[in-house]
Amino acid sequence: MKYGFLLTLILLSCEIMACPGCAGSMENSKQGNLVPILIIFIALTYIPFFLIYKMIIKHRNFNDSLNSELEKLNDAT
Repeated sequence: MKYGFLLTLILLSCEIMACPGCAGSMENSKQGNLVPILIIFIALTYIPFFLIYKMIIKHRNFNDSLNSELEKLNDAT
């Protein structure tokens, strides 16, 4: 399910339209790839921060678990 949304965004990225001020004029051929370049740039900056966020959430109780393990080891000795 979560990969379906990402796949849909990637497949439909060619259909995304932007305002003429953002995407450049239609007559200027140099600006023809601006929207896909911006989409790729946004994706490449979003994905690493999303992965970092997931890692932080996954390991948010890491110090608590380490402390409890150390307490168990100290109590055993």
